[in-house]
Amino acid sequence: MQRNLPGTIRLLLVATLSWGLAGCASPPEGADSALATAMPEDLVIDSTVLVGNRLRFDMERAGGMGWPVHLRPSRAIVMPDGGLRSELGAPLGVDERPGITRQLYREQVVTLWRTLAEYGFQRPEPGDERGNPALLEPADGEVIQVLTIRANGESWSIVRRFTPTIKKDGTLPDRGNATGEDPRLRAFLRRLLALAWASDLPPEGLFAVPERYDFGPDPWARYRQPESTPADTDG
Repeated sequence: MQRNLPGTIRLLLVATLSWGLAGCASPPEGADSALATAMPEDLVIDSTVLVGNRLRFDMERAGGMGWPVHLRPSRAIVMPDGGLRSELGAPLGVDERPGITRQLYREQVVTLWRTLAEYGFQRPEPGDERGNPALLEPADGEVIQVLTIRANGESWSIVRRFTPTIKKDGTLPDRGNATGEDPRLRAFLRRLLALAWASDLPPEGLFAVPERYDFGPDPWARYRQPESTPADTDG
């Protein structure tokens, strides 16, 4: 039947099919721009878990058993380019920068940004910390969780400090839930630390190798006189 259609109609059909195929081949302009504008280009997500000295001793005494990863000393920083820097187990300060762990995909950083919105951390609130988090120090049995966000030229910190109740064997009761913690910050820290390949498994015990120094042969040996023996002095 197409042979009997007038030429004008046939041209319209060809044009319509061409536009349809072009639309299927590429997404509409601006489809991904919403994600690009939603996530700030200067986004930095900086987290620190500070643990008091006595509490760290209790963790070590328990061998890490029953202590979830979001309550152990840690540092994790997501840089604007997606680089993830992290250090787990070492009591690093808020102003210390750990080494690079991995490079995140943009989709992973976008997911973190959206998760901040879900938990109410994407915008500064009146109660959020505006001072210098590096000045925070935990008490002996205290945990301080610090989440600092830098976005759109602003910076704010969410700080939660609490004293977990522990059992005599140094473990946490109630399946690792700490009394006084913020469940929203707990959930976000766990998501962030999971990207750094951290888990609730106890940290592996490290064997401390004794330091041994070897400075090579004695450079003054040829200038030293050999020790005399009784046989040499009898003569």
